[in-house]
Amino acid sequence: MGGGTAVDLEAWADTYGLNSPVASDTSGFASASGVQYLPTQQLIGRGGEILKTGQAHISDADIEAALGL
Repeated sequence: MGGGTAVDLEAWADTYGLNSPVASDTSGFASASGVQYLPTQQLIGRGGEILKTGQAHISDADIEAALGL
């Protein structure tokens, strides 16, 4: 996903019928935090720590554990 020109992300998302948030990582944070594939989900805990990263679905149990439920 690198090396291209900047695009209007909202227009791009509209082109493909996406209704979830779309962001451009120009700082390299995603790869530095373990993202290897797209789409990827990250469960971010209190204080901004990354609790889980992966292509697989983050389960309700993972979310509840992060919330201390």
